[in-house]
Amino acid sequence: MTRPTHRAPWSGMISDAADAHVGLFGIPFDSAVSFRKGAALAPQRIRSITPYIAPFTEDGLSLVGVQLRDYGDAIDDLNWERYFDSVRQQALTVLQHPLAFFLGGDHSVTIPLIQAFDASRTSNFGIVHIDSHTDLMDSYDGHRWSHACTQRRSLEAKHLLPQHLSFIGIRSWLQDEIDILKQHPEIKVQNARTVARQGIAATAENVIQQLQGVESIYLTLDIDCLDPAHAPGTGTPEAGGMTTREVLELLRLLFAALPIQAMDIVEVSPSLDVSDITSMAAIKIIYEVLGFRFLLPR
Repeated sequence: MTRPTHRAPWSGMISDAADAHVGLFGIPFDSAVSFRKGAALAPQRIRSITPYIAPFTEDGLSLVGVQLRDYGDAIDDLNWERYFDSVRQQALTVLQHPLAFFLGGDHSVTIPLIQAFDASRTSNFGIVHIDSHTDLMDSYDGHRWSHACTQRRSLEAKHLLPQHLSFIGIRSWLQDEIDILKQHPEIKVQNARTVARQGIAATAENVIQQLQGVESIYLTLDIDCLDPAHAPGTGTPEAGGMTTREVLELLRLLFAALPIQAMDIVEVSPSLDVSDITSMAAIKIIYEVLGFRFLLPR
């Protein structure tokens, strides 16, 4: 019996070319979670499923011509500061590709990734943060690198202005986060209820208008932006989130209109998952994003 031609990592899109369309890097780290671990297992679990996924978008567009260079995973290091510095340095290489894609790990891994993105910029950039939490704590559980501090650290970036930080899907709060948003009303938040009431098209248009004029954008997607019915395998699930369909439509609109040059998916926790529902959702998002970025007109 002949094996399907896509029965290979990343459905056969793997390339060693230095100029591959996509650079991909895994950060299997979950030591900064505030509740349940498991996200460190995500990069390898996601990779292990890809040979069973055909290289097509849901619209029937072939991804065979999209070249993806997988740089593997960050190497474990018990020294947290040294580990994040290593991630930051390796990310600079991945960011040389037209699209850089990162697999967490918990959401703290976005801290060194955005620091690398900032270091590679010469002009102001924007951040789209799709999540159930804003992650705006200055410190959490006694640490400034907690997964609850991701965007607070981003506000320290040289090339990020507060008005270029956009949140979508938020439905869980801490008082310090509310306080920082009162201090910076230029940061825009479209919470989960707002998204549900106004619809995906209006949500996307608000982000597009907010980020007009920036030359590059980093998009970070915490899988718990999805309702737990669609992503049960995550450490801090929050009821009332978007469906997978809604997130795909949102990303389609954002990629069509904005200069998104880097993206991560974080907080997928295979050990907490049911029948790989959450890992499969992440893969669906990744493959559709490749289609949005390289196969659809911009």
